Amino acid sequence: MSSQTVDRARSRSAAERLGDALTGVNAIAYCLVLPAILLRLAFTLVPALQTFWLSFTDKSLMAPGRFIGLANYVAMLSDKTLIGSFGFTLFYTVTSVALETALGLAIAMLLMRQLRARWISNFIMLLPWVMAPLLAATVWKIMFYEDGGILNQILRDLGLISSPIRWLSSANTARGSVVLVTVWKNVSWVALIFMAALAALPKDVYEAAEVDGANAWQRFRAITVPMLRPTIFLVLMFRGMGEVQTFEQIGGLTRGGPGTATQNLAYYAYQRFFQELRYGYGSAINVLLLLLTALIGGFFAWRMYKASSR
Repeated sequence: MSSQTVDRARSRSAAERLGDALTGVNAIAYCLVLPAILLRLAFTLVPALQTFWLSFTDKSLMAPGRFIGLANYVAMLSDKTLIGSFGFTLFYTVTSVALETALGLAIAMLLMRQLRARWISNFIMLLPWVMAPLLAATVWKIMFYEDGGILNQILRDLGLISSPIRWLSSANTARGSVVLVTVWKNVSWVALIFMAALAALPKDVYEAAEVDGANAWQRFRAITVPMLRPTIFLVLMFRGMGEVQTFEQIGGLTRGGPGTATQNLAYYAYQRFFQELRYGYGSAINVLLLLLTALIGGFFAWRMYKASSR
């Protein structure tokens, strides 16, 4: 059979498959889903394209929006506040994701043990995750109060401190406090993903390793981690993309303060766009944030694909 005949057979087969997909029950299903797809495109793709266009203009409350090319992106290179926000975004994302992944895996392995009333512990664990982010940040802000805050009161009663800790008014403690709240909020979701992955691991491999004399740490290092590698990259991808765009925790806890110590790219873009009404420059920052998010997502998606194909 010639190559042209094979190509025609393949194209006929593809056309037949496409025709089957667009007829009968499949056609009805596509028609039912089409409005949701169109709405998603209207409220996602259109604003994204508009933001991309605004990033090349000087649009503001007082300016009509003259095309200025890459001027906004060039200005970002000398914006010290933006550079500091970019640095804190990387610190916040890397620290939060690393702690969430490590603690989430540890909690998942603990909860997968045959504990009594395990459903109660699972329910309690998920409470932080289902809480609204801004509400969680507000509750923690009250707990972080220097005078009358519950955390300082507990530490003082235990004799660990003699004077109140400035949780949110000192740069270093404010950065740590934001990371703490983020990890507390999201670690339960990570643990849930790892629990599902651990439940799918084959038990016979662990039994064989135990018979061979492998201890718990050796089984974890040689069996659990390699088999969980695709799930680990999945968690890193979703949490990395989520943390780099964090807004509620920053806005609810510190509003980027003290000074600009906890100001990330998302909150900085919000300030330029909605407070200073510099729509062009704020859009350019959002495009930078989009590119950073896509870079994180693409990298870990590629690593997850490589790990799954082994």
